Amino acid sequence: MAKTRSTGLLPVLVIGVVVILFGPTLLDDVRDAVSDLGGSTEPGYVVAPAVRPRTDRCTADQLLGDRSCDGLKIVLFSAEKMPYIARNIQLAWSEGKPAILHKDAPGTDQTKRNTVCGPGVFTKTFSDGSCDEYAFASSVEGGQWATVRTEEVPLREQNCQGGTLRQEYRRADIAQGDAFIVVITDSEKIATGAYAGNDTAEDRSCTS
Repeated sequence: MAKTRSTGLLPVLVIGVVVILFGPTLLDDVRDAVSDLGGSTEPGYVVAPAVRPRTDRCTADQLLGDRSCDGLKIVLFSAEKMPYIARNIQLAWSEGKPAILHKDAPGTDQTKRNTVCGPGVFTKTFSDGSCDEYAFASSVEGGQWATVRTEEVPLREQNCQGGTLRQEYRRADIAQGDAFIVVITDSEKIATGAYAGNDTAEDRSCTS
């Protein structure tokens, strides 16, 4: 008798049985075991709700690997390395700040940053804190109160963000005028509260 190949259905059945018999609270406890059986779980990333209809048309590989989806270029931000910046981005989305950004001309970002984060405009609470803004100052949408949300984050994260954006623009081939969106990876690491003076990032290397 010929052997049949696994269809990958077993991991799904395992999850279903656990939820039915023991309740959803135990679901997280079996995720690792499921992956050992050859299954997979939803990748840990989030996008702005406003662009979900477009990103749902793409695979995780397209979003995270190709840096492109449905005509939009992708910038990745790791919540493991920048949990408070990721929090500010996610809150900005929830407040209706633009989900789709456009790369602005080089040299315009400092003026726009001063508009929303400059002296007399933003007052930080902690000595190692810094003003973070979304939409980014390097985007056309940056520097305008109607499209920007600010929040204090660790200075280390702010420095990390600058290098990350330059690197991501290069990787996704984002040029002046190009439309792009942000995808937050390691989304389970997004800070759940405002910065309180303690850098809680699990990975502070700021390299990828």
